[in-house]
Amino acid sequence: MAEGPGVDTNRLSALFDVEHRARSATDLTTLRFVIVNESRRVFGYAHAALIEPGATGWKITAVSDVASVDRNGLFAQWVERAFAQQKPADDTAFDLNGDALGDWERGVWGDVSPAHVHVVPLGAPGRAPEAWLWLAAEQPLDGGATSLAEHMAEVYGHALAALSPNTRRRSLWERLSKRRYWLALAALVVLILLLPVRLSALAPAEIVARDPDIVAAPLDGVVEKVLVAPNERVKAGQSLVALDDIETRNQYEVASEQLEVANAQLEQAEQEAFNDAQSRAELATRRAEVGLREVQKAYAKQQLDRIVLKAERAGIAIYSDPDDWAGRPVQTGERIMQLADPARREVRIDLSVDDALLLSEDAPMKLFLDSHPLSPVAGRIVRVSYKPEVDAHDKLVYHVTARLTGERDWLRIGLRGTAKISGSRVPLVYYLLRRPIAALRQTIGY
Repeated sequence: MAEGPGVDTNRLSALFDVEHRARSATDLTTLRFVIVNESRRVFGYAHAALIEPGATGWKITAVSDVASVDRNGLFAQWVERAFAQQKPADDTAFDLNGDALGDWERGVWGDVSPAHVHVVPLGAPGRAPEAWLWLAAEQPLDGGATSLAEHMAEVYGHALAALSPNTRRRSLWERLSKRRYWLALAALVVLILLLPVRLSALAPAEIVARDPDIVAAPLDGVVEKVLVAPNERVKAGQSLVALDDIETRNQYEVASEQLEVANAQLEQAEQEAFNDAQSRAELATRRAEVGLREVQKAYAKQQLDRIVLKAERAGIAIYSDPDDWAGRPVQTGERIMQLADPARREVRIDLSVDDALLLSEDAPMKLFLDSHPLSPVAGRIVRVSYKPEVDAHDKLVYHVTARLTGERDWLRIGLRGTAKISGSRVPLVYYLLRRPIAALRQTIGY
């Protein structure tokens, strides 16, 4: 290989090795170390410094032979001030000239640096440099070293630009500033907004009994005692509620006494009828009176038998609290509790009228119970109320009934949670803007 002026094989070998190290650097700290320390094998300087742009101007970020830069040290202050005074406007390499420096910089020069300083911009020709490399030596750099310095300046500038945190943002902005990228971005946004998604709504829900037996008061009275606990399993024929029987029992005893009186009068009329025509005429009246008293006694007995309410089938007793019913007056037909089959369950959902468009029979549903929020249970809508009603929170809601298609061992009547009802598929833009559009139409009346 023919060698250029002032360039030997050792320098070229060192050049290739340093260039490889620079391109292999994975972070700015490693790259700065290579620039200020490994370059000595190529240029043969006494010491070097790397000057990079900062928030308030050009600052030293690395110095050869030291682990960190002392920003308050004499050398760093002198380099930054000397560089600022003599940096060329065209960003070309230059030799530090003492005549162009201030008095302080000239006076300090001999104490902190060798006599010859060569400063090289690191970057591609024609573009603003990423940094500057400060090379100080006892003798001026020869022609070969200067040529190699210019070559390495482009390598270092490229490596600094690649690792700079601003490069990726600047590159992205440059790409986006082109029209075709804006069009591609707009097309991508449109495609995303047209993606089909399912409409969905969340609503409070509760597991309730399906087709429960209603245990209601058979007559006007006062509840004496509830004989079963809430959610207690009961058998068919088991006593559930006892009403106060004082008035009913008195009515039965009165009816019994009146029947005995009527029977005695009938017997007397029958005995007198043999000799007295008037008594024979009263026989029909006495018999009717006895029949009436028998009916009254039978009715009183029937009412007395209904004082204790019994279960018509096996199930669980569903009501609030026994203390809420003890001593409470009830009217005929007033519900006291429900008797439900624990295996027959359904979900009652209170769906806001704002989500009425999701109401359709056989729509899929997922139930997230408060006690098991990470184990949703699948189901389907089976019934929707004809018109909305005001709930306990003064909100207008539709009462929706759903059947569970999934089973869990811990499912039981009374559990509460949140139901997610899914509707038809619509574009994503409609899913996102449905509520704002509805609110806007309600506001402007269009």
